[in-house]
Amino acid sequence: MYEPRGGIIGATVVLQDVTRLRRFDELKNDLVATVAHEFRTPLTSLRMVIHLCLEQVVGPVTEKQADLLYAAREDCERLQAMVDDLLDLSRLEAGRIEMHPRPMAIDSLIKAAIEAHRTAAEERGVQLSAQLPLSEDEVAVDPERIALVFSNLVTNAIRHTPSAGKVEVRARRMDGAVRFEVADTGEGIPPEYQRRVFDKFFRVPGSASHGAGLGLSIAKEIVLGHDGEIGVESQPGQGSTFWFTLPRAVVQPAKGVWQ
Repeated sequence: MYEPRGGIIGATVVLQDVTRLRRFDELKNDLVATVAHEFRTPLTSLRMVIHLCLEQVVGPVTEKQADLLYAAREDCERLQAMVDDLLDLSRLEAGRIEMHPRPMAIDSLIKAAIEAHRTAAEERGVQLSAQLPLSEDEVAVDPERIALVFSNLVTNAIRHTPSAGKVEVRARRMDGAVRFEVADTGEGIPPEYQRRVFDKFFRVPGSASHGAGLGLSIAKEIVLGHDGEIGVESQPGQGSTFWFTLPRAVVQPAKGVWQ
């Protein structure tokens, strides 16, 4: 509040009870988790039936029928991946997935991420490489969860990079942390969408993505669970750099205990 001459004479504070809104959000998450869980049993049965038909266990199929069954199996695999992502995200948001951090060499994390996606990159004609300058450094991470973060980021980078393009995974030191980066030479992300790419179910309009828009949300929850940060830097037509930070693993000389 201002007086006539422009001086500040007070302030108004508005408090809002958001308990009801948070409860609605919890109910929504519970519903999504329940529906995804109930999808699993019939989806598993459907996949088994398609597999048996393709193996001609129940009788011969024509070439045209086989083509249709292969297409149906691919759709089932996509649905299964979506269901798994929904369940993982629900558990992460509810804090029901515990992180078990332990010291891991930075170079080994990056090498594992590269090797896991080398075949996919070669199939698209994308050059996948790494910078490994921190051979002596370690980070405190749950290796299984962080591998999922790398998988989501590297897969997206390869998918959105044209043939003859490049994807590079690298890391550099920060104060008490290490910043990992996955940089590509793809189409880039318009500025107005960069803040929303980590939202659940969000896909950049016009992009070639066929996913459900959950991979980056899962990556964000995992990184936050490690007390890290995640973000993106991008220019349309010049590629994107997705980055995240993880705390460095340090040893206390007196006790010799990793933190």
